[in-house]
Amino acid sequence: MRNNKTLIALLLLAGKLIAQPLELSLKESIQLSLSNSYTVKKYESRLKMKQAENKKAWGNFLPVVSLEASYTHLNDDMSIDLNPIKDAIVGLQANSQTEIQNIYNILNGLPAMSDAQKSAIRNQIASGLNSLLPPFSMTFKEQDFKTATIVGYQPIFLGGKLLAAKNYASSELKAAELELQSIKNQLCYQVTDAYIQVVLLEEIVETRRSVLDGIRKHKEDAWKLYKEGIIAYHHYLRADVAYADAETNLLNDVNKLELALVKFKQLLNLSSNTEIILTDTLFYNETDVDINKLKSDAITRQPLLNIIRKKMDAARQNYNIARSEFLPKLFAFGKYEMYPEYLSSLEPRWAIGLQVNFNLFNGFKNYLDLQKANYMESEVEQIMNEAIDQVNLWITKSYSEAVNASDRYKKLESDIKLAEENLRINEKRFLSGMGTSLEVVDAQLSLEKAKLNRTTALYNYYKSLAELYYATGDFDKFFDVWKNKEFSHE
Repeated sequence: MRNNKTLIALLLLAGKLIAQPLELSLKESIQLSLSNSYTVKKYESRLKMKQAENKKAWGNFLPVVSLEASYTHLNDDMSIDLNPIKDAIVGLQANSQTEIQNIYNILNGLPAMSDAQKSAIRNQIASGLNSLLPPFSMTFKEQDFKTATIVGYQPIFLGGKLLAAKNYASSELKAAELELQSIKNQLCYQVTDAYIQVVLLEEIVETRRSVLDGIRKHKEDAWKLYKEGIIAYHHYLRADVAYADAETNLLNDVNKLELALVKFKQLLNLSSNTEIILTDTLFYNETDVDINKLKSDAITRQPLLNIIRKKMDAARQNYNIARSEFLPKLFAFGKYEMYPEYLSSLEPRWAIGLQVNFNLFNGFKNYLDLQKANYMESEVEQIMNEAIDQVNLWITKSYSEAVNASDRYKKLESDIKLAEENLRINEKRFLSGMGTSLEVVDAQLSLEKAKLNRTTALYNYYKSLAELYYATGDFDKFFDVWKNKEFSHE
């Protein structure tokens, strides 16, 4: 029983902990998004693949050693039969010795041998020679044989292809690192935009609620004045219509806030049921940026430009690879047979040597490949020039929008003070019976508009700054401007 109570208490405590909302600052949101993003994980996997390819490129410089094994069955033994030559040699020798014997008999006063005697002696000599000489035939490869050969190749010079291939793999690896960095920068900007958009809508909703409360109070005051016969009924109706419009505006912005939260949670890869509280708020912080320095920094720090630079390096190495086809290729090779008993007398057990390969003509394909590589290099160079212009335009646009939003935010401060004073005066006049409900409502709406415009200007200010530092490729500098409430300059 006691154990059951303990289990229930633990479950209740766990439920309370689970029910707690997730509090997130902008930096924490970005960190959570980077750790949960499927896109970031995909590019991290691509980076690992390029790392493996870069290591693989080193293998081109090393020898290739293979074991080649086979079992072969021939229709018959492979042999050489030279017995006709043996028969000719024996015949000539037998004839020569027979004639010598005949001459010897004549010189010794004996009669010359008859043809029959010569034939008998010749056959006797031939028989003796055949018994002395081995057969003139041999088998140099049996009908069934097997081989196991260790073969090695070592590239010595391939016209610079190996070095170009290694440099190409290194360029692709660096490009993959820059692509990952670019994706992270893009995600930082997207999360920042979504975060401050939610904060903006929260402040808009808060402003709408404040206006709704103000109009509700005015509606109640109008009803009291109407009951006392101080104002006409249409003044109350005007206040009632304004209250309904304020409710509609609030409802619309609440719906926009919910949609913005859904988008924000998707960027962080959070469940739609997760309750979150954004701890950062919109406070104006002055910034002093040098647009020329930002453009200069972007040339060296913008990942997109650096990716194109690496693609230029890769195109250059591709040109070097195409050019290497016009140069001779030199290899060292060696082989060693592990079954010497199956080798014929014509086959060595081991061999080493050098091999040179020089292509003389292949239908102009190598020349056309070189032309294509040259055009590709030129194309990437033009892409680089165009990209620099686009980044400079991007920075100029973002900078101008940030400056305009900052100026607008500062100028709207006096508009808010004027609208607050106008509302105070019109409410006082209305309560004294000297003003109309329309004047109070218009004053309420003017104050609401001024507040919303100022909040929107502040949102545009930070959104433009975020895009500005995103364009420069150094998004961390955005946080030099984006500060918490306690660091506000206000």
